[in-house]
Order: sequence, then C-alpha cells, then structure tokens
Amino acid sequence: MRGAAGLLACLAAAACVSSAALRHGSDAERRQDYDRAVIEYTKAIRQHPDDANARLGLDRARLRASQDHFLRGRRFAATGKLDQALVEYEVASELNPSNGDIDEDLRATRNKLRAKVAVAREGKTEL
Repeated sequence: MRGAAGLLACLAAAACVSSAALRHGSDAERRQDYDRAVIEYTKAIRQHPDDANARLGLDRARLRASQDHFLRGRRFAATGKLDQALVEYEVASELNPSNGDIDEDLRATRNKLRAKVAVAREGKTEL
C-alpha cells in the first residue's frame, strides 16, 4: 500500500511539472514571448512526449518565434547591421527550416558579409 501511494505521489508530481511547463508555455504565448514558449513547450514534451497539446503549442510557438526573428533580421539588414541580421536569420531558419523566404534572406546576408570581408582584405571589391 505504501509503495502504491508513493508511486501515485510521483505520478502526480510529474503531471504537475508537465502541466506547469504547458501552462508556462501558454502564458509565454499570451505575452507574445515566443522564444520562452518554445522553451517551456519543449520541457513539457520531454516529460510527456505524447502530449498533443504541448506538441501543438510547440509548433505554433516555433512558427511565431521564427517570424519574429525573421522580421528582426530584416530590420537589422535594412539598417546595414548585417552581423546582427545574420544571427536573427539563423535563429529563424533553425526554428522554421522550411521557410524559403528566411533561407533566401539568410543566403543574401551571408553573401553580403562575404563581399564585405573580401573588400576589407583586398581593399577593393572582388567581382
């Protein structure tokens, strides 16, 4: 009897941790803190891999976080901050690898940075 009570207590504690991570993910989404939501939903899935709500939340948060990073990258690129744009595009691509627009801007930014390095090394543009 004592063992069963202990097992139930462990299961209840695990469920609370999972539901806490799920709740934190949902709260982060409501605050539009999509990076935090990705972290929290990932925690929930690690604890309960079959939790459909956590999986849906993670998918949704990844897409929104990806879009945030992509737009931030575009703002940096528009102001000539290519190093910062590159970081944002890389994060966006990692979160949503199937987005062709992200890949296109990521490639273009890498090419611009390579050209910038080539100019710095040679003192002139390599064509």
